[in-house]
Amino acid sequence: MGFIRFFLKLFSDAAGTYGGFAAVFGSKWFSGKWPPELIDLHITVKELFPIVLAIDIWGPLLANHKILFLTDNSAVAEIINKTSSREKNIMRLIRRLVLAALKYNIYFRAKHIPGKTNVICDLLSRFSFQEAHQIAPWLSPTPVAIPPQFLHL
Repeated sequence: MGFIRFFLKLFSDAAGTYGGFAAVFGSKWFSGKWPPELIDLHITVKELFPIVLAIDIWGPLLANHKILFLTDNSAVAEIINKTSSREKNIMRLIRRLVLAALKYNIYFRAKHIPGKTNVICDLLSRFSFQEAHQIAPWLSPTPVAIPPQFLHL
C-alpha cells in the first residue's frame, strides 16, 4: 500500500519538572504528568517522549501516511530526522519510534517551529486545558487516554 502524498501534522510539547507533556493530532490530543522515572531526565528526552507516545497511541490512525512532527525543540527535530543520537535514553525512544513506523508503514520527518507558534501544546503540557480550548475550539473536549504500558522509555 502506498503513502498519501501530503504530510499529516502532529504537534507536541514538554514542560519541565512541574509540568507534563502533550501532543495534538487534528482534534485529538493527550496530556500527561511525568512518570517518576522520567521526571529528572534532560529536556531533549522529554520533548521526544510525547512524539513517540503519539505514535504508540495513534499508530493505527497514522498507518500508511507521511507524518510531520512539529516541535519547538530544534535538537529533537534534528535527532528525529537523523534517527540517531549518542545519548542512550534518546536512542531508546528513537528505536521505539522507528519500530512503530515500520509496523504501521509510516514515513516521518520533523520540523522545528518557534515556541510562540506551539501555544496549544504548550498550554496542554502545563494542564491549562480551558485556555487551550478557548484558543483551539476544534479540540476534542476530552483527551485521549494514555495506556499505562506506554509511559516508559
